Amino acid sequence: MNKWKRLKSELAYDSKFFKVRKDLVELPSGEQKKWTYWDSPDSAMVLGMTQDKKLVMIKQYRYMADDEVIEFPSGYNHGAETIEAGAQREFEEETVYSCSSLSPLGTFYETYGQLNRKIHLFFADNVVRMEQKIDSGDYVPEDIEVVLVDFKEAVDMAVKNKIVAMGSALAILLLKEKLK
Repeated sequence: MNKWKRLKSELAYDSKFFKVRKDLVELPSGEQKKWTYWDSPDSAMVLGMTQDKKLVMIKQYRYMADDEVIEFPSGYNHGAETIEAGAQREFEEETVYSCSSLSPLGTFYETYGQLNRKIHLFFADNVVRMEQKIDSGDYVPEDIEVVLVDFKEAVDMAVKNKIVAMGSALAILLLKEKLK
């Protein structure tokens, strides 16, 4: 397939947390089109598992869904940290667990028609509970409840659409395949 050619790109909106870009692109047919999208840094998600095969998940209210959702801890990188360092930091900030090593599970685009962010998925087994205050968030207070979910139950929840966070549902199914 032929690629689109970016002719021009401008910043349409800039905030501390995300940018919106407006590009002028040329399609393979020669037609020019405006394309607006959310320009975001990559983020990382950690599937942490305890020794007794419980997944460390979080439950929190999400404004855009107007509901409480169960998901895995995730977030974007700060400054020059590696994606792995950002993943570990976010996991520790949003839960009361630490992980000493991460295994890559995969990378995917969230909604690639509107957003250029990749989410990097990592698995950490034998996570350890630590004494740490849960992160209050850097722009909105994060009212987070840490939830330990049995691995088989989490797979069932993903299959039955009880986990509506797209990345978290996909991550569980990828982990299921990895652990076979």
